Amino acid sequence: MECHLKISKYSKRGHGLASIQKTPQTPPSQAEVVGSVVGDEVFAELLKKKKRAYATHLLKVLKPSPDRVTPRCQHAGSCGGCTWQQMDYQAQLKEKEKWVRALFPIEPRSIIPCEDPWRYRNKMEYSFSQSREGERFLGLIQARSKGKVINLKECHLTAPWFIQVLHGVKRWWEGTRLQAFHPYSGRGTLRTLTLREGKGSGECLVFLTISGGEYSINRDEIEGFKQAVRSALPDKNPALFLQIVRAQKGRPTTFDEMHLGGPESLQEELVVKGRKLTFSLSPTSFFQPNPRQAEKLFSAALDIASPQNGDRVYDLYCGTGTLGILFAPYVNKVAGIELSPYAACDAKVNAQANGCENLTIIHGDVATLLEERILSPDIAIVDPPRSGLDQNTIRHLLRLSPRKILYISCNIRTQSENLTELSKGGSTLKVVQPIDQFPHTVHLENIILLEKG
Repeated sequence: MECHLKISKYSKRGHGLASIQKTPQTPPSQAEVVGSVVGDEVFAELLKKKKRAYATHLLKVLKPSPDRVTPRCQHAGSCGGCTWQQMDYQAQLKEKEKWVRALFPIEPRSIIPCEDPWRYRNKMEYSFSQSREGERFLGLIQARSKGKVINLKECHLTAPWFIQVLHGVKRWWEGTRLQAFHPYSGRGTLRTLTLREGKGSGECLVFLTISGGEYSINRDEIEGFKQAVRSALPDKNPALFLQIVRAQKGRPTTFDEMHLGGPESLQEELVVKGRKLTFSLSPTSFFQPNPRQAEKLFSAALDIASPQNGDRVYDLYCGTGTLGILFAPYVNKVAGIELSPYAACDAKVNAQANGCENLTIIHGDVATLLEERILSPDIAIVDPPRSGLDQNTIRHLLRLSPRKILYISCNIRTQSENLTELSKGGSTLKVVQPIDQFPHTVHLENIILLEKG
């Protein structure tokens, strides 16, 4: 069925929604239109009815919204990497502010925009895939698909060299016997290709993840992979890594990492409040994907927390140590806790490299270690995964009762849910500060401050 739709709002996934009533006898429903903008009038084909809305295929924009712009990328609308390339950047910011305002009980500060909303990402993970006919794909997941991969010809979120390497590795793959890993059958070898860039250092890292035993890829194939990457980057000395994922039913999944050549880590540099910070990053360690905007994020975090010389700070989920390193010169002591052994190791190296003698990095589970710790912090910094804080961590934070909780999140919904629980300890929400870390997507970073008294 084809119909005329007027887009009135956005779904949680950032796609346009329109009201629809198929017949006078049926109740009103909604249609979700990928690639649409609020204010658009479109002609679309109704597809399958899902839980909340009909899926659709956008056929034509009949009357464009004032907020509609021409996407820069030819893959916009089909690639799942971007949702809002067809929307003016100022309109993106207003929509994100609206979402934050709806979830928190106090008025948020104005969102901190990205000065340049293009070429900002320092990391991208591409997937290998194959059709039943054997056609090979290496790229990003198609929007609203169940794992379907599209071959990328361009991408404007990353530096141009990402596409050069992507195409070089695709040509290498097409000359091998290797098959893409199939998650349902468990067969195949090639899983993902991860590319990382040090925006401040200019360094690059290439990380191939495969499935199977040590013989699933042979020496000649590895040498061919290395040559393909180096040919795509003739002026660089990339750090090259291979990760082998071994998954067997009834047994824990194991990850073996091999250094194939080049530097053994990636160096990144940030400048926060005039202070130059250097970071050493392992292939799998998390780091903010938009470093230039991360400088604004960290500067805002420091201003909002207003640390004092005698403060004791816990940096929970500390990753590679960025926030602990940032706070260390302003306080008495910082303890950073990180579950990932690679990130914890990086954090120790980074603390030493940045002269933070009062920063201690502890490898372990946050909830478990909080249970063992007696001294309460003056400031607790939490920057958890998208899933938010687990109930044990919240319980221990309430017991420790820090003077301030600085909560940084890339998922405002779980952050808002956690806020309800954390407020039971007598803390009051003082600040809500959104930062646009991810232009042309529905994601953003958000800082909240809870304070006693």
